[in-house]
Amino acid sequence: MLAAGLVTAALAVVSVDADRPIGRADVPAQVRAPGFAGAVEIRTRGRWSQRFPKKSYAVEIREGEAGLLGLPPEDDWILYAAYNDRTLVRNVLAYETARSMGRYAARTRFVELRLDGRYHGVYVLMEKLELGRVQGEFLLELTSPRQARRKDPSFRTPRGRPVVWADPERDDLARGRALAIRDRVARAERALYRGRGWQRHLHAGAAVDYLLVQELFKNQDAMEVSTFITGTRGRLRLGPVWDFDFSSGNSHRAPSRFLRGWMAAERPWAERLYADPGFRRAMARRWAQLRRGGLRARLLRSLDEHTRALAPAARRDSRRWPAGGDRPRGTHAGHVRALRRWLDRRIAWLDGAL
Repeated sequence: MLAAGLVTAALAVVSVDADRPIGRADVPAQVRAPGFAGAVEIRTRGRWSQRFPKKSYAVEIREGEAGLLGLPPEDDWILYAAYNDRTLVRNVLAYETARSMGRYAARTRFVELRLDGRYHGVYVLMEKLELGRVQGEFLLELTSPRQARRKDPSFRTPRGRPVVWADPERDDLARGRALAIRDRVARAERALYRGRGWQRHLHAGAAVDYLLVQELFKNQDAMEVSTFITGTRGRLRLGPVWDFDFSSGNSHRAPSRFLRGWMAAERPWAERLYADPGFRRAMARRWAQLRRGGLRARLLRSLDEHTRALAPAARRDSRRWPAGGDRPRGTHAGHVRALRRWLDRRIAWLDGAL
């Protein structure tokens, strides 16, 4: 029997009793939490992160929906481990920034996890991206060929970009509707690379906001993997943002490893958007509006507040998962200071560049 518990700063507890150790396959379990008690299925999640000793988990409520820890009711949830992000906050900050811009991003709660009676560290309880939370007719993911082979059946854009059916899955779509969605994506890409008329197929405002978040945090995965697209009537929309663990100075891959310079200027689709003078002007106008609205102060204040709330638990997390391998060295406080300096300097660079 496996038991797990989640403890937030408010001492809310979720206990999970499963029949066997949690792996890649769904494991039936019983969950008890403030305001909820019922059956779930739990499994490890992620691709690259499977190599980490601290695993992330997917949790699905088997009957109905529940609003865990005050979040809106749904049936699918994620426990994100943040193993390779010693600050523990990069994903949370990126999602908060997107929401402050009026865009949907997964809502989150910091928790502490116990597995089989043993402390397992700090986790982020977050919403899974799916229709119902994400407004639209369908949800797709632009990804890499390697990632596409490991996920649900996909199709390719005219330029060979793999696209994964995120929600609904391909098997749940009628053939005619699936072909219509593929055609919409193909028309958008062709218009982008022709350099004209792309605004009829891709929502410009959503693209501006999406890419500004990617550039602000200099996300390593920007426009390569974990790039979601929602289908709404008339036009596709880039977003929601997702997966920012390798960002904000926490990356060894160019161009993300360098504070200066553009992140997505040579990435698929973004390279064509950045080549459009009207799109560049729209980015500059939107950035100026965000700066006047207090983006820097709000972002750094949120970082400070999360850091204070996390400090005791982060020390416990560091003892449970010491540095080594993919776990960076240093203290939680030291990594947070480095992130704060990085964000401050990155905002200053964008002020000049835009």
